[in-house]
Amino acid sequence: MDGTILPLPGQHPDRPLVRFTDVVKEYAGTSAAPVRALDGVTFDVAEGDFVVVVGPSGAGKTTLLNLLGGMDAATSGDIRVAGAVVSTFTPKQLTWYRRHLVGFVFQFYNLMPNLTALENVELATEIAPDPLAPADVLERVGLAGRAGSFPGQLSGGEQQRVSIARAVAKNPRLLLCDEPTGALDDLTGKSILRLLHDISSIEGKTVVVVTHNSALKPIADVVLTIRSGRLQSMERNATPTSVEEIDW
Repeated sequence: MDGTILPLPGQHPDRPLVRFTDVVKEYAGTSAAPVRALDGVTFDVAEGDFVVVVGPSGAGKTTLLNLLGGMDAATSGDIRVAGAVVSTFTPKQLTWYRRHLVGFVFQFYNLMPNLTALENVELATEIAPDPLAPADVLERVGLAGRAGSFPGQLSGGEQQRVSIARAVAKNPRLLLCDEPTGALDDLTGKSILRLLHDISSIEGKTVVVVTHNSALKPIADVVLTIRSGRLQSMERNATPTSVEEIDW
């Protein structure tokens, strides 16, 4: 590996897309002892899984997402995505990884206010090697008629759909979502979950949703429960519940 271009891993049905092995993340604390945000976390996620990560505030959920997304580095342990050892990547390799394999969806959208919905999606595709057509992706999320609108002219649910379109237009293997329904009302939140679930079940993307809302657990293929930095449990739902049936 030369630090700039890596071979894009192919699909391997017999190999997990994501594998954490004994991952530890420590931060400097106010005392001499470091704060351990993740403590020996180990799990596997398959290609196309819809994963829900639940736990209370401060449990380590966002830390897990940041490590998986290449936005932070593990203190120790092994993180592999599509066979690539992400936990050993250099900064240049992590930039490649975020551009090629990962899409991000955040709670508060992070849209550029001076760009239209379409332009916000186009902005993400400019850094991706194999992007989808921005107008087509906006149509897929139900916003073809709002392509020329600015974020301030859109509802919260519409802004979140633009955020999802922006992430999906990069054509990533892995879609990471940090509390994507936290700022939305119940009805709009369910519509966003349906969209994310379809991206996983229909398009075969691996979607990881971090949430404090345990009501989302029944719709997941895999549920990871994090408490005090430890993986308390990993459950696989043989027959996930539809989004419409969950009690929000």
